[in-house]
Amino acid sequence: MSRGDALGSSSEFDKPIYLVAEQGDEPSAYSVIKIDAAAGGDKSLRARTVADLHNTQQGMSFVAAHSEHGSWIVGIGGRQYGCTIIFDPTTRETFRGPGTAFPKHEPVLISHGGEVYVISRRPQVVPYLDFEPWFQSLSFNNGVPSIDCGVVPSWSFLPPPPFFPCVLDPYEFASPPKITVTSYASVGSHILLSPQPELKLGTYGFHVVEKTWEKVCDENLPFAGQAVPLGGSLFAACQYSNPLTATALVFHMYLAVQNTAVNTTRLTIQEIHTVVSKEAIPQPLFCPLGKDSFCSIRLPPLNPIHDKSNRPNMVHIISTNFQIENTEATIQVKEHIHTYKCRRQFGLMDSAMPVVAALSM
Repeated sequence: MSRGDALGSSSEFDKPIYLVAEQGDEPSAYSVIKIDAAAGGDKSLRARTVADLHNTQQGMSFVAAHSEHGSWIVGIGGRQYGCTIIFDPTTRETFRGPGTAFPKHEPVLISHGGEVYVISRRPQVVPYLDFEPWFQSLSFNNGVPSIDCGVVPSWSFLPPPPFFPCVLDPYEFASPPKITVTSYASVGSHILLSPQPELKLGTYGFHVVEKTWEKVCDENLPFAGQAVPLGGSLFAACQYSNPLTATALVFHMYLAVQNTAVNTTRLTIQEIHTVVSKEAIPQPLFCPLGKDSFCSIRLPPLNPIHDKSNRPNMVHIISTNFQIENTEATIQVKEHIHTYKCRRQFGLMDSAMPVVAALSM
């Protein structure tokens, strides 16, 4: 019996996962695929397309939003207009949210306390793509923020990160700095951001209650993309030194007041384990599955097939689940690998990784 079979009866990986996959055709730029790890029967049939997200466009980002009223998959952004789409995985209903003032290409999305925070990934100083406002939030605490539900939703405008090109003199405006948010996380009452490491600008934190920014670390966050929470101060993310392979960094991350006189907050990160997969994973997606467990999602490389009539009609999805044990003593990380099959949609892009988001709900 293999290691994967030995772990197959465990319930820690039973939480459903929703994948958002990019399509090659419009107006359905994305589809939602559900992986139900708790379902019985043949594992190869547990992944299925549950919705096509109409009136979306390529260049959007997706996040899971939660409040006492429910849970939703929220997509925001695009290169042509400021699109907001809200999908209820329980009822399979899709709602239109308020559009952003200007298009945002692949914005950073963070869900925290019933709010979805939207930050321009590459802020620009001239109107149109990724122009101001660079930082906004949308509340789900009163239900679905959609005119389809009989409400008039609106964005809340928030102060941008201090390292954004907020104040420029005429010379700087002629050649503005190129900023890219490369690492981010939600820790306690703060949203943490770091720009590209070569700028050496450190890490900044936004207090969601006080609506203020402060520098919390002189160093950049030591991972790429988003750190997923595993419960308490435990997080997992893709190690920054090797962002194109499945090198998962497991670490403690927390904020503490360093100087009570001036209320200075400092970030502490303690690495506790590194998990290296045997196979390279382009653009690894990490997804939390509950306390002390997470998974990485990948699709095997696709062979280029020019005759689309002869393409395989099934897409393989590989989920590597990780369970962390004895986090206070000896760290052990168990891997459990599942392979699922999902019927290929007509327009599914022939890229190595058309999945743009992995969300547990």
